[in-house]
Amino acid sequence: MPDIPDILSQNEINELLNSLISGNEAVEPAAQPTPGKNKIRDYNFKTPKKLTKEQIKIIMGIYENFARQLASYFSGILRSYTQINVISIEELHYYEYNNALPDTVLIGVIEMNSPEGIILVDISNSITYNLIERSLGAGSREDPLIPEREFSDIEISLMERILKQIAFFTKEAWSGLIKTDAQLKLIETNARLIQSIAMDEIVVIIVMEVTIGNAKGSINVCIPCINIEPVINTLNRNKYSSKRVIDSTKEELIKDMLITGVKAAPLEVTAILGETVLSLREIINLQIGDVIKFDLDVGSNIKLNINGVETWFYGTPGIKKNKKAIKVNKVMQKRGSL
Repeated sequence: MPDIPDILSQNEINELLNSLISGNEAVEPAAQPTPGKNKIRDYNFKTPKKLTKEQIKIIMGIYENFARQLASYFSGILRSYTQINVISIEELHYYEYNNALPDTVLIGVIEMNSPEGIILVDISNSITYNLIERSLGAGSREDPLIPEREFSDIEISLMERILKQIAFFTKEAWSGLIKTDAQLKLIETNARLIQSIAMDEIVVIIVMEVTIGNAKGSINVCIPCINIEPVINTLNRNKYSSKRVIDSTKEELIKDMLITGVKAAPLEVTAILGETVLSLREIINLQIGDVIKFDLDVGSNIKLNINGVETWFYGTPGIKKNKKAIKVNKVMQKRGSL
């Protein structure tokens, strides 16, 4: 039977029914152009999409930043140009993601406090073995070797340092939007043993393409939607106010850093108990027990100099906790800087 267009007129429908009843093949109706905006797409109402396009854009921006930082890190430790690109973000059931993984693959389980829960990061074996070989000093191969075996304890130990750095970059990528922390909880080489996510749960999969020399592979990030959705919704509702809050938070952080730096800066404070004029003969003839008369009375305020700059404060000398001390009584309005 010839193809039938998506939209039929009533006459065409009647003609089609008559041809079916009579057993004759229907005459192909004239195709009617359908505007692009009216295209019909299949939609599964049993598993509706959790995230909107705007929310996916936010996640895309987060992991594009993550990819840049990770590529720079790989280039530094491997001394080889590395390129990492985010190629897709998909929503799947966890069992679909889990079943697609090979029997042996390195997976880092990262625990975060916001979005609360765990994030899975799996690295394809082509990239994992390339990282291991280069960490051990081996050069790049024209045809990278991918052994079909379990990972050894030494290989897992070498990758643990890299996965901890991936956890740090995850924290940095999300910190641009929310205050969070991320720690590597464990390393698993068999995805079937991970029980932290229910098999029928909807997850977001961020697929990143990795190129290290001749080796190509992928790094995938799996985030449960139930964990990420509240954070993304909050960001959408407070799109502009959140930016102001983040800006004010950064300002407070910078202010605290400046204050901390100033507090840690060494300053020389000199107390001038008084001044007088003596001749050279009088200075030479000074003996123990002699009294020098200053130009100030006993109860007068004394001058305090900071870093050699004269008279920033006036104060009164005294004793506190059996130590000599000066109580500041007056601040001078002084031009210049310390």
